[in-house]
Amino acid sequence: MRSVTLRPRNDGADKPSATIASVISACERLLNKGESFTTLSIEQLAKEAGIARATFYLHFRNKGEIVRHLMAQVAREVRHAAKAKLANLDQFGRAEFLSFMEDAVDIQYRHRAAMRATVELSAYDPGVAEIYRSFVDEVVHDFRRIIVKLEAAGGAHPDVRPEVADILSWATERCCAQMLRDEDTPERRQQLAELLTHVVWSAIARPAWEPGAMP
Repeated sequence: MRSVTLRPRNDGADKPSATIASVISACERLLNKGESFTTLSIEQLAKEAGIARATFYLHFRNKGEIVRHLMAQVAREVRHAAKAKLANLDQFGRAEFLSFMEDAVDIQYRHRAAMRATVELSAYDPGVAEIYRSFVDEVVHDFRRIIVKLEAAGGAHPDVRPEVADILSWATERCCAQMLRDEDTPERRQQLAELLTHVVWSAIARPAWEPGAMP
């Protein structure tokens, strides 16, 4: 099995200020009501957030800045879920990974309108495309970190390679983007998390491996 090496990553993305958080929430509310991000005006966003237009421009250069903050928020939530559920390499197996995947699916469901807007904009806006790719790169990093921990515990699949994390990250993101719908029930989201866990865990973990098992 080829060893997986992690590149350092800056995890110090600060939480947004109260005003930025207010605009982010306002944007998501408008998107969830069916508004198109491309046609949203600064006036609409400022009014929904309860701030003046001038205040908006004190915090954002343009609407594209909102996308950056939206995706940073989603990335923070996914990263927090990963740390909460998969922090101890001696205490996570398939069940713990499923719990993490349930959180990840729920996070993408809550932010589905923002995710859809980002995907659509990335097709023709290079800046948004870079933001979107950076978000997926965060997921790649998390999956590579999980593989490294499994290697250390003797639980990694014998054929796993570093590039597997890249494939699984894009597959997970695309499945969430294509399969999560506004009308989805908790049961359907649970099913998606279970299916993604089956695909990912089968690819990265040694068959039947559990925490504490001997290599």
